[in-house]
Amino acid sequence: MPPEKNEKPDKRVLASYGREVRRLREEAGLTQTALARRANSSKTTISEVERGVTPPVGQLRAALDEALGNGRLTHLWKELTGSGGEVWKYEIAELIDGASAVYEYEVLVFPAYLQTQEYARAIIRHGAPWLPTSEVERMAEERWKRSQRIAERENPRLWLVMDGSVLLRRYGSAEVMRRQLAHVTDLAVRGRITLQMVPPDAPTHPGVSGAYKLITTDHVPEVLVAESIREGQVITNTMEVANYRMQFSALQGIAMNPIETLTRFQDEIARLER
Repeated sequence: MPPEKNEKPDKRVLASYGREVRRLREEAGLTQTALARRANSSKTTISEVERGVTPPVGQLRAALDEALGNGRLTHLWKELTGSGGEVWKYEIAELIDGASAVYEYEVLVFPAYLQTQEYARAIIRHGAPWLPTSEVERMAEERWKRSQRIAERENPRLWLVMDGSVLLRRYGSAEVMRRQLAHVTDLAVRGRITLQMVPPDAPTHPGVSGAYKLITTDHVPEVLVAESIREGQVITNTMEVANYRMQFSALQGIAMNPIETLTRFQDEIARLER
């Protein structure tokens, strides 16, 4: 869950924020001492913020943004903290890594743990245009490394139902999409994931409530993760989890079977190669 206001942010948040402060400072041609004067702070504090050692208080963040960011640092902080969403994404990623099985329904994009680096880069760049290029590259590389780890492991077992509209989207370019489809298709051919697609013209589409995932582990009850643009909610209530388990079964029921889905993906790859 997002950190409370009196809790220290995740170290990855501090490192990312600090890197951008340093980049903007150097771009502006300022020393740490000069920036400290503008922000009514000290050289030591600026150094610690840039190294991700010290969490910047609200007053300092505002002063740094006024001196350097022109709004960019504020946007970045919101994206990286609980007011933006990056921390809870790390927590969910850790939950998935320790799971025995994941049942996921996606509407707009492939799950982060199945994304190629180019596909992830396009999604992050256009979905969060305020992020610096260095941060976009870092996040895209991190997703790809995780995707490779998932591909090489036997667990968690992955059941993925995708809305058919995903095939119509061209994040980055047609070539980026072709490589993304090829990556997922390869996983399906190898049996690493079970992939089904809901046809765009399905008359009884039960997936209108948005994307979600059901995560099963060996040591805790199954949980439901419902995500929005700003946060993720981990739900353990038995009845709610059972309701979404029923909905996932309904989605599988109206979706193309895995063989039909694989054929549809392969046809789209061939079309993009022309």
